[in-house]
Amino acid sequence: MVILDLENTAWDFRAARPEVALVPLACLEPHGSHLPVGTDALIMSAIARRVADRLSRSVFLLPVWPLGTSGEYLGQPGCVSLEYDTLWAVVGDLVRSLHAHGIRDVAVLNNLGSPMGNTVLPFGNAVVKTAVRQLNYETPGLQAIWVQPFAASRSALLEVFAAAGSGLDARDVKVSILRHLAPGLVDGGVGDDGKGRLALEAAASATADYVKRTLAALREI
Repeated sequence: MVILDLENTAWDFRAARPEVALVPLACLEPHGSHLPVGTDALIMSAIARRVADRLSRSVFLLPVWPLGTSGEYLGQPGCVSLEYDTLWAVVGDLVRSLHAHGIRDVAVLNNLGSPMGNTVLPFGNAVVKTAVRQLNYETPGLQAIWVQPFAASRSALLEVFAAAGSGLDARDVKVSILRHLAPGLVDGGVGDDGKGRLALEAAASATADYVKRTLAALREI
């Protein structure tokens, strides 16, 4: 299994011939006074790398695309948002470029999602689901899927944050994971208390399992 990313050469790609691509998306938006506006991108980068590590195939891991549809925060400090049709076009261009490499299987990690959500209805960047569906319809041989890591790992995250009960939301998970990854970026926060590492590994494991399971099921259709 080989992981190729932006540090590899074209010759590396020619030799490895990646079979599956990971396209991580994020959002650039305010997260209060205690977290950076790039929180989603920082966490997504860590999750995507760990997902790639768990796939048993040659992987093309793209860098995180940091902008999503954050129109509800438009005008607030630090928010940069795309229109729905712009994000649709970005996803389409990225996936078609990958398909031109001969990569048939593409997993779009569609921002982090909500740990109280599901894998059917996206929480944020809603247009990505429709864009992926249209790409599959238009592109013979393509098997593109989308997934949001926090939703895919809901059960595991609820166990990690058992004390939070049904009130668990993405903010709790983000704070804990970022304390683990970069405690200096969490204003007033202390280092990881253990939950951040567990939450990060749970999100990566569940997402990798979802990607493997879903792509395998599509190949059988």
